[in-house]
Amino acid sequence: MFELESKTIQNSDGAVRQLVIVSGDLGIATIGKLKEGLLAVLQDHDHVILDLAAVTAVDYSVLQLLCSANKYAQQHGKLLQLKNQCTEAFIDRAQSLGFFRDQACNEAEDPIRCLWIPENLT
Repeated sequence: MFELESKTIQNSDGAVRQLVIVSGDLGIATIGKLKEGLLAVLQDHDHVILDLAAVTAVDYSVLQLLCSANKYAQQHGKLLQLKNQCTEAFIDRAQSLGFFRDQACNEAEDPIRCLWIPENLT
């Protein structure tokens, strides 16, 4: 079952971030709710961390949505980061569809912030 939980966290230097914990199967049946939730959080917060540790399945549409959300964040001066996206379900799908890459794609606003390059994988 798909769930989305959002909570505010503060790190040791006092910076405030919004942690969004996503769980369950992510696919075409849940993408609308995921999009609405992500957009609402990105509109209200400057730094969003999307924790994917509890995701059990991912399809192509969700990976595309994450790219779009990252592009939206960059265009609006915000930061979107993925956390724990190296789960088996996520890795298998992203690799099989060619999302992981050595360099950012040509459409990246800021190539350093591409979600799919090695230095941004956790």
